[in-house]
Amino acid sequence: MIREIRTGSDISIFDEEYTKGLGKLLFHHPVGTFSLTPASKIIIDAVIRNQDHIKGIGLDWGSGTGCLAILAARINSVKKVYGLEISEDNIKISKKNAEENGVSQKVQFILSDSYTPFKIEDREELDKLRKKVNFILSNPPSSDWDDGFGFRRIVLEGAKEYLSDNGIVFLNISFQYGKKRVESLCENIDGFTYMGLAASTEWVQFDLNRPDLLDCLKVYSQEEMNGGIEYSFFNDSSDSYINAQSALNYFHKSGKSPLTKWQTHMFKYNIL
Repeated sequence: MIREIRTGSDISIFDEEYTKGLGKLLFHHPVGTFSLTPASKIIIDAVIRNQDHIKGIGLDWGSGTGCLAILAARINSVKKVYGLEISEDNIKISKKNAEENGVSQKVQFILSDSYTPFKIEDREELDKLRKKVNFILSNPPSSDWDDGFGFRRIVLEGAKEYLSDNGIVFLNISFQYGKKRVESLCENIDGFTYMGLAASTEWVQFDLNRPDLLDCLKVYSQEEMNGGIEYSFFNDSSDSYINAQSALNYFHKSGKSPLTKWQTHMFKYNIL
């Protein structure tokens, strides 16, 4: 597990022993927000464990406070990482974090809605990266207009414009989305091959006392009722796998949350 030293609600620190040659890292968070989430931590873990797949030029889609871009920039074989982020406040913190961690010359943060920067000059710079990007890192949020998987489809679909041949995508997809949804990414988006897990936690609570996760489960349950692909949780009381509807019913009856795993998956892109 990542050893996080909490020196305050606005700072996370990771020690040199954990980062395996990438040195000590310190990340500031915007005032009033929480420290890194379990989903953020697992993709940090994935980058550290799979440094041999990370080289050349990279994109960090939805870069937040810059943790992944900065971590990747610490790898010697990485030339530059561009962070794409929609929040101006996060961009400011990212630049501060890059300076604090000594990689400001290797990272550039761009105010952007997905792969579309707001400024013309940033669009022109991103255009120069088409077919030249060697890796993409992304920990997308759950989408609220579909089955919750929409941003992951957007990441991979847009990645095709920028990835070089054999480019790698590290994409957070937690266990509850199910194997069929992961497979559907490669079936429906040309050029990608699934390479397997880059990192995973053990079973953890899908904490339904968090309103955002409870809202997600309600979306999942509705998707199943509409005939969509089933989700997959684990019920430790019955030692069995359950779908979203069963997980929601279980929570309403018992007050207990089902289990999932925070995971990062790898995909390889081959130009057709």
